[in-house]
Amino acid sequence: MRKLLSLFLFIFLTVLLAGLYGIIHNQVTFSISSEYYTHFKFIQNDLPEYFTQPARLGASIIGWNSTWWIGLIIGFILGLLWIWNDILTTKDKFKALLTVCITAIMFGFIGFLIAYFQWQPKRYYEVINLPNYGKINDDSLQIMTSPYAFLRAETIHNFSYLGGLIGLLIGVFQLWKRKKQFEQ
Repeated sequence: MRKLLSLFLFIFLTVLLAGLYGIIHNQVTFSISSEYYTHFKFIQNDLPEYFTQPARLGASIIGWNSTWWIGLIIGFILGLLWIWNDILTTKDKFKALLTVCITAIMFGFIGFLIAYFQWQPKRYYEVINLPNYGKINDDSLQIMTSPYAFLRAETIHNFSYLGGLIGLLIGVFQLWKRKKQFEQ
């Protein structure tokens, strides 16, 4: 019963951490491109207008909504691996979670570096072709003033999701490797 309660608390913690990461992450990328939110994310997430004033509030809401469920998945997987293996300690579980967090942050930073160098205008009048996001978003994107900043913010977001997934895989591998060490 005690381990089950610990599992639920761990999952709650991972949901909270993931949601807070999403809020902070979106505040950073909002500073890079507010248009990523005002011309795309607010529309994509069908965010009511009263949540977009101020716009940073909307970015925070989207950050929470976009990441809390990832924390649920991460907490569930790492927690179940821990609970099913009596050999693993609570410390092992938190080390795996720390690995996930560090990996997601590192990938977000790598995404920032790649985006910064990849999305540089070659000429001030250069036309940029954005991917097709759907009619409503495409109309909104046409009035955007800084498409390169938009693409930087989008690249950082994509890399952060990738970092969370790779971090989870590394965390699972860590727990598996730790279990094998105890069995020898």
